[in-house]
Amino acid sequence: MILITTPKDLNNNFKRLIKNYNFFKWATAWASAGNEISYELLKNKHKIVKITVGIHFYQTHPNFIKEFIEDPAVHFLEQPDGTFHPKVYLFSNDENNWELIIGSANFTTSAFSKNCEVCVLVTSKDSNADELYKTTLQLIDESFEYGKTFSELDWENYNKIWNIQQPKLNSLSGQYGASKDKPKPIHKIELQTKSWDQYVVDVYKKGSRDVKRRIKVIEIARELFSKAKHFNELDDDERKFIAGIPNNLLLKIEGAEDWAFFGSMKGAGKFKKQINDNSELISRALDQIPLNGQITKMNYDNFLEYFQMALPGNYLATSTRLLAMKRPDIFICYDSKNNYGLCKDFRITRNGMDNERYWNEIILRVYDSEWWQKPNPKNEMETKISLARSAFLDSLYYEG
Repeated sequence: MILITTPKDLNNNFKRLIKNYNFFKWATAWASAGNEISYELLKNKHKIVKITVGIHFYQTHPNFIKEFIEDPAVHFLEQPDGTFHPKVYLFSNDENNWELIIGSANFTTSAFSKNCEVCVLVTSKDSNADELYKTTLQLIDESFEYGKTFSELDWENYNKIWNIQQPKLNSLSGQYGASKDKPKPIHKIELQTKSWDQYVVDVYKKGSRDVKRRIKVIEIARELFSKAKHFNELDDDERKFIAGIPNNLLLKIEGAEDWAFFGSMKGAGKFKKQINDNSELISRALDQIPLNGQITKMNYDNFLEYFQMALPGNYLATSTRLLAMKRPDIFICYDSKNNYGLCKDFRITRNGMDNERYWNEIILRVYDSEWWQKPNPKNEMETKISLARSAFLDSLYYEG
């Protein structure tokens, strides 16, 4: 009997066992593909007798499942009630010649590379081996019976939901997107644990005189988006106001002189030209963002597709200014005046910020923040702040 406590030892033992034994009978909660051990398994698929893999919490990677579609020797266990959680790997030649790994390690890339796992390697020569062998076989047989072979349709449906659930799984681990930064536990990030009451206090502390003026800018933008079906149906000054570039809307609407709140784009020459030319692509980009209801990554990606046709490249400040004006409850204009403090308090790297990272590392963190999840306005002004609570991050971090 041997205790396995490092990914290196786990790798080495799996490689040895896959090579030396003819029959594999396993039951594991989760599995993934694309690592060295999964490749070894695929090269030895003919040795699989019974493998059962759980898919609870959508932790099993679709790429692993895809390798075993319609494979009668590999079952997947759909268990919405309770959690299928064994990690049992039996390698054998016959009932008198076998080895068993049992412990905490799932058949995942993380288990073989970075997790802290503890497993026991038992052999047919160890004491009480016969009883252990029989009990293990019973567990594996019962698990296999409850599982099912996955069809192409099963896989397609699972893959769709896996992709939807993945950001949630990442956020629970403190990892948003593909950042190389070491993830910080959410509960240690003050900006995410800040209560609604404290958020409002901070908003007023940073600019008590400006709160009403900022709210007026949000209300004007909301009114403009509500009155026209498409952005390009607004007149020149209305479009410029929303875009954050100099305009004469103040001649028509009181409070419009504060158009520069939430991100001034007066120095963005190429963007200004698109607005002045009443770009159809900019208008179609904004059409992808509904004025009410849920905003998904698909909405955001569709917006970017059209926006980047108009302005190829990483024009993050200008694109997020438009987003913050249409949906201030979701988006903040990310620009040079606020990004230092925002990134510092979210504990993310400011250098290299782009459109993809903006969604994954900022907006998804916003979604997971206490003040965003649970606004609790006490009066009319706080209600108005709550309707623009993401955009109001600018008032916390603006450095003039």
